[in-house]
Amino acid sequence: MSSRPEAPLLPRIARLVVVAAICLSLGAHWALLQGIAWTGMLISYARDGAVMEAVQKTFDGRHGCALCKKVKEGRDSSGKQQQQQQNGDSAQKITAVLVEITTLVAPAASSFTFTPLDEQLVHRSELPETPPPRPGLV
Repeated sequence: MSSRPEAPLLPRIARLVVVAAICLSLGAHWALLQGIAWTGMLISYARDGAVMEAVQKTFDGRHGCALCKKVKEGRDSSGKQQQQQQNGDSAQKITAVLVEITTLVAPAASSFTFTPLDEQLVHRSELPETPPPRPGLV
């Protein structure tokens, strides 16, 4: 048995889902796929020749594999989609922000009250009451 208490499974799964969603939104899946492609290329080129030549062929950009090409297409298409969304929604965002700014209302000054510090700190000179005796085990 482990001395470490087990954490509930649901919060762990929720954290994993949140981390995966953040990674996908940042485009980390393209970096992961590119790393897999480079690893495969490095292994296949190292079988045919020297390791230094395999590294050079892998990272020079002229000897891309099919997965590298797909990753490049995917990055380009997702970048264009994001740019189109940002350009199309910018007028709506500005309008929404301006509407929100005009509808903000400042709170009334009379609603803020502060208690003086002297009233919060009360000095007690009495001792607490002693608890009643418990029935003893005789």
